Parts: sequence; structure tokens; C-alpha cells
Amino acid sequence: MNFLHSEWLKLWTTRTTWVMLGIGLLGEALFAGLYTGLAALGEVEHELVEAEIATGIGLLMVLMLVLGVLVVTTEFRHGTSSSTFLASPKRYPALLAKVAASLLVGLLSGLAFVAINAGLSLSLVAGRGGELPAAGELVSIYAGVVASFAILAAFGLGVGAIVRNQVGAIIAAIAFFFVLSPLPELLPGSLGEYFPAQALGSLHGHVEASGALNQVTGGLVLTAWAAALVAIGIALICKRDVAD
Repeated sequence: MNFLHSEWLKLWTTRTTWVMLGIGLLGEALFAGLYTGLAALGEVEHELVEAEIATGIGLLMVLMLVLGVLVVTTEFRHGTSSSTFLASPKRYPALLAKVAASLLVGLLSGLAFVAINAGLSLSLVAGRGGELPAAGELVSIYAGVVASFAILAAFGLGVGAIVRNQVGAIIAAIAFFFVLSPLPELLPGSLGEYFPAQALGSLHGHVEASGALNQVTGGLVLTAWAAALVAIGIALICKRDVAD
């Protein structure tokens, strides 16, 4: 419990955390407000049904991925890992606390995003006389969005624990979602649906083809990716020398 409290303080007393969240939420607010208020109403209604507006432009999600990387790589960059693991010689309790803190920050950030996105986009559509999707559909989409923020933070932490170099880990984590996202289209059958970017889209309610994963399965696949990376990262940190 002490480790979790310590990691929580590290995150919320660091200026980087607030700057990243502020930029991400502002960007998503501008998108939800300007696009929903200025675009053609029919187009807005269609994009809302397709979950495009409810998931925003993805800026905050990318920043959440990067924040997860920073949670662990900052320790090695600034040389504080030695003192951290001196307080936790077995290392994994401190690392699990980082995972828990990252998940919690992800969930809270997701809730903040939903509050801003729904508050702006839904009220503007309704104010313009547009038709909103069923409440159940909106709840399902927004629940997937909130879950994705937490999973992405853990995903980034896992990559950071494996790579340890801050710049390299950020590049590697982003590459999983953007550089490699077109690759599944070249694979036979439905193998491509199990890539992180495709699973994330399914979790958000984007079903682009009849064979795409459903929302629950997409969430489980993305969680499996994050859990595997976190497990590998923790195992490597527990095995390798801190100064490597």
C-alpha cells in the first residue's frame, strides 16, 4: 500500500502529468465542440453512431500511452531506480504499484475525457435538433473508451519496462499502434484483428467488417497484449541489473 501511495504521489505531483492531461483534454474538447457544432448535422449524426466522435481524435490516448512509458523509464533516466528498488529489494512490489497507479490514472483520465466529450458533443447535437444514438449504445462506447485509457497506460508501462530507454520506449509503444497498424491487412484470415490497433478499435465499438472482433473480445485481446508486456517487463527488470 505504501508503494502505491508513493507512485500515486509521483504521478500527480509531476508537472509532466498535468501538462499532458491538459493538452490532451483541450485537444479533444476543441474537436468535440468545433466539429460537432460546425459540421453538417447529418455527418455529425453518422459519425456519432459510428463512435468516431465519442472516441475523439485519439490525442489523449496517445499521451496516455506515453505517460505509461514515462512511469517506469523516468526512474532509469534520472537514476532514481536504485533508491526505489533499495526500498523494495524484490522489485516486483514497486513495479506492481506502478502498474496499479497507471491503471488508476488511466481510468480517471478516461472519465474526464468522457465528461468533456459527452458534455460537448451530445449537448450540441441535441441543441441542433439532431438525433442521438440509444443510451445503451452510448454507454457501451464510452465504457470501452474509459477502459482503453487504463489499458493503454499499462501497455505503455510494459513497453517502457522492456526497453527502459525513454525515447526508444516511446517510439516502440507508438509504433505498435500506428506504424504497424496497416500490417494486419496483409495477413491471411482474421489474424490481423488481434493486433493492438485493431483490438483497440473493436473496444471502441468500431466494427468495420463482419469478421471484426466484438467490443468485449477486442477489450480482452488488448488487455492480453498489455498484460503480456507488463509481465515480460517486470520479469526483465527483476532479473537485470538496475544500472544496465
